[in-house]
Amino acid sequence: MNVPLQKNNDFARFVSWAVLFATIIIWTSCTPVSYKEFKLSDHWQFRQADENTWLRASVPGTVHADLLNLGLIPDPFIGMNDTLVQWVERVDWEYKTHFRVPRSVRNMDAVKLKFEGLDTYADVFLNGHKILEASNMFLGYEVDVKDFLTGGRNELVVYFHSPVKRGLEKKNKVPYILQATSEQAPEEKRTSIFTRKAPFQYGWDWAPRLVTSGIWRPVTLKAWNQARIIYPYLATDSILNDTAFVTMDVMLEVISPGDYTLITSMNGIEKGRINLEGLEPGEHQVNQNIRIVEPELWWPNGLGEPALQDIEFILERVGRQIDSYSLEFGIRTVRLVQQPDTAGASFYFEVNGIPVFMKGANVIPPDPLLSRDMEKTYRRIISDAVAANMNMLRVWGGGIYKDEIFYQLCDQSGLLVWQDFIFACAIQPGDEAHLENIRREAEYNVKRLRNHASLAIWCGNNENLTAWYRWGWRDLYTPEQAEFIWRTYERIFHEILPQAVATYDPKTAYHSSSPSSINNTVSDRRSGNEHDWTIWFAHAPLANYAQNLPRFVTEFGMQSIPKPETVAYFAGKEVTDIFSPIIDHRQRSRMDWHLPGYSSNNVIKFYAERYFPETGSFDELAFVSRLVQAKGYKTAIEAHRRNMPHCMGSLYWQINDCWPTISWSTVDFFGNWKPSHYAVRNSNEAVIASPVLEDGQLKVYVVSDFLEKENANLMLTLIDMEGNILMQKDFDLIVLPNLSQIVFSEYLSGITGIQTKEWALITRLTGEGIGHENILYPVKPGEMELEPAPVRYRVIEESGVYKIEMVSDKLIKGLSVESENDQVRFCDNYFDLLPGIPKIITTGLQNPGTLQFKSLNSIRAGEAQQAIKN
Repeated sequence: MNVPLQKNNDFARFVSWAVLFATIIIWTSCTPVSYKEFKLSDHWQFRQADENTWLRASVPGTVHADLLNLGLIPDPFIGMNDTLVQWVERVDWEYKTHFRVPRSVRNMDAVKLKFEGLDTYADVFLNGHKILEASNMFLGYEVDVKDFLTGGRNELVVYFHSPVKRGLEKKNKVPYILQATSEQAPEEKRTSIFTRKAPFQYGWDWAPRLVTSGIWRPVTLKAWNQARIIYPYLATDSILNDTAFVTMDVMLEVISPGDYTLITSMNGIEKGRINLEGLEPGEHQVNQNIRIVEPELWWPNGLGEPALQDIEFILERVGRQIDSYSLEFGIRTVRLVQQPDTAGASFYFEVNGIPVFMKGANVIPPDPLLSRDMEKTYRRIISDAVAANMNMLRVWGGGIYKDEIFYQLCDQSGLLVWQDFIFACAIQPGDEAHLENIRREAEYNVKRLRNHASLAIWCGNNENLTAWYRWGWRDLYTPEQAEFIWRTYERIFHEILPQAVATYDPKTAYHSSSPSSINNTVSDRRSGNEHDWTIWFAHAPLANYAQNLPRFVTEFGMQSIPKPETVAYFAGKEVTDIFSPIIDHRQRSRMDWHLPGYSSNNVIKFYAERYFPETGSFDELAFVSRLVQAKGYKTAIEAHRRNMPHCMGSLYWQINDCWPTISWSTVDFFGNWKPSHYAVRNSNEAVIASPVLEDGQLKVYVVSDFLEKENANLMLTLIDMEGNILMQKDFDLIVLPNLSQIVFSEYLSGITGIQTKEWALITRLTGEGIGHENILYPVKPGEMELEPAPVRYRVIEESGVYKIEMVSDKLIKGLSVESENDQVRFCDNYFDLLPGIPKIITTGLQNPGTLQFKSLNSIRAGEAQQAIKN
């Protein structure tokens, strides 16, 4: 009885599908369709060229990721496995898929294949016809395929040539070495600069060498009739007297000549209607100016809502819609202000007419194997940035132009974007084909990204100008060679790139190099922006952050070793020494110019010993390295903010990692906050009190990002290490808007009770929307006694929210609280528990379970941190 029933079910299912298919055929043949789009993301296969076996592939994706998913290569993020997969970059690869196209689509006026990202040298074949030769990872391609499609099964094949072999062919045509010092390969085999591809994939001082190939962004079949909307451009020209004046430029691509109507709406309300008569085939730009009364403005995080408007363009012909284009638009103005002053020239961003201090970080690509969980990771990075009170992220020039979702999330979160073009630490070839490739890349990406409210600036390159003049690169060449190389630099960064911005995104500023000073000159701290690496690479003390301050800092940083679980992931067995082979291998920041074999692992140890107690094991050094990093970032950010408006930007290196490693990041590859991210969050609060010792005086600065003055209360409490109060002052003050001000200043010699260096000044600033606490010590942590003492704690549950209350009789410095539940994140961590002063942290709705404690005191005592649960 079961067999006939199965047959009946199969027959019924067949009839249902047949009816559905027939309905689709009838509908598509009878209904006038103007636009169709199909994602070609399924049924992909790949193989190593010249091999017979086709394997399952993911698109978008990369060869490395596909091989890893199939278990054909080891995980390059574990141990030294990255060295075992280098062969992948030296061979060619093929991808293919099959698809069917209905006749109704094939008969439309235009049918094109759009490739948003081919990595990198690719020959594309459709049904045996070569339709494209690609040579730029960052360039999108649209190919007319109407004449090559069939009614049956269509085959699409993409053949990827080894980027390394192709790059080597180009390199061998240049009679001298073009510098690319960050690439992890012998100098005579460095090929990254000859290929328009993500430089960091060739290895960087925080990244492995994983030179990928693959279809890393979507492939789409598009078809349309008559005309379509392409490349709309929106710009807020000005905001005056509660009225915004917005320019909207729309490009129409017309196939069928005739009359058209373009309708513009905002939030569903029609704002403009333009009748276009007698349009001939080709591209036509349509301009319109819109006046918006009492606009809802887009503001950076911390200054207001990042309001976005839903804009829709509708193209009609004879009263029928034939195309539409929707986007989110933020009504705002952003202006880079560089004007002469007594120090040199200013460098700050003015948003909606208001100077804004930029607080943020550099963001790197989240994975060398691009397309793996990118949206999920971008959401986490943006969330971490907002949680740390940032208002700007720098998309660094050695990575990629990021996916659309990244900029959308920045738009929605109020994070401005400093966008580098993708050039970093390298000399570019000067042949005309390479320059034309760059020109097309620049125009494509400027058009792609220009409408985002978050986009604040286009920057030509990362450190190329500095390298030419200060790293000795200019001296490596003959006068004739140097002249040609410099002329190539000028053509790219003073002509091609700024021309692309001026032509396609004139509302947005262009800055030729990071760092550089006014008029494209090398950085001088008196104008322009700076990368402050005197701390770390030059071994300067942390106090240098407050000396000879730049006008805007787009890089500074300190490395740290991530938490034990992250180290265990890539190192496996217990690590006992920072100079062990696996840790040495994972450390990509090599500094042979100091000493042969010298690396940032040596610098980690140098700064740990300079500021913190001596450590006796790798785990202790790793813990201390994270606290040193936190101290460094806190010192830098507060120094930058105290000195506004002279300094108006503080973007540290870097917020995220691209693999589990030792680096400058404040959040590790798995999303774990290091102590530095908590420190950054505290130092970036909208209003802070920053106590310092300057010239024998105890000073307290109050720095505010608020745009209105606020009433506040400042309590100053000076205590010794037993918790005895030496001085206490409590006074009301007016916090001035968008300013740094000194609110307290007194010579140490005039403060009664300071008989020793063992004291702490606690500042508590409170008011409406204000709640900031800070601590100043007169000595380094390594100079403190830090006696062993237990932490008494209790876990309180109130309405489902869990709180941990802690207290100690002694100063417990750098107290780390960890939960057995690795999903728990505390509202604060790695803090100082002051003697006799309770501290409460929360976990939200998650039960923290069993807790573990660690501190500098336990390291100094050589024993575990005692904790007593009440």
